Amino acid sequence: MKNKRPERPTPPRETDEPGTPKPAPAGRAAKRAKRQARDLASWATEIYAAPPGERDVSDAVDARVTVSTRMRKPKVHLTAPATARKVDLSRYMGRWYEIARLPYFTQRRCVKNVKAEYALGDDGMVYVTNSCEHKDGGIGVAKAVARVVDRASNARFEISFRTLYGVHVLWDDYWIIGLGEDYEYALVGQPTRRRGWVLSRDPRPAEEEIRGWLGEFEEKGFPADAFKRTRQDPVESD
Repeated sequence: MKNKRPERPTPPRETDEPGTPKPAPAGRAAKRAKRQARDLASWATEIYAAPPGERDVSDAVDARVTVSTRMRKPKVHLTAPATARKVDLSRYMGRWYEIARLPYFTQRRCVKNVKAEYALGDDGMVYVTNSCEHKDGGIGVAKAVARVVDRASNARFEISFRTLYGVHVLWDDYWIIGLGEDYEYALVGQPTRRRGWVLSRDPRPAEEEIRGWLGEFEEKGFPADAFKRTRQDPVESD
């Protein structure tokens, strides 16, 4: 019969005394903590790094740099188009008719009578309802919420059409590139110039006016020839 080896006593575990500071994380943990702190800091308010002084709205291309820290990865726009100098939000609200647009897949089913309704909420957010008529006669409706990110001009927004668990996500740029003195028309686009819309209070403005608005877009570096005209049926008077 074999003799059993005596069991070695288990050394007592060290316990943290109350109030004893824990050692700083090392290795991957330290890098992860540092990255999390950096991510939290990135959720600051909108920051615009631009040359001092006001730029004229008629500038064809504004060589400023725009940095948005609202996202995990900052967005930097080089040579972004100049926006309207000042937008009165209350005057901008109401109904707008789409006169022309740069084709984009989200509106691929819209064939005519595209319009947008803007309403300013008590919380400072802009509530948007877009609608259009499909080829089969059906009506498509898309609702969104927009927030101003440049309080100095009110010309730069972020807009979201999607929610996740009740929270708006996937914010996109919405910039007012041009605006009529009487708010009779608005040119809306993105700093990348990949998307653009010509909006009018009148559903069927004169051809001369439309050409002038597209020319203004072209001066800002947008592909004016690529804009697709939007069909608007006559609107019955109330």
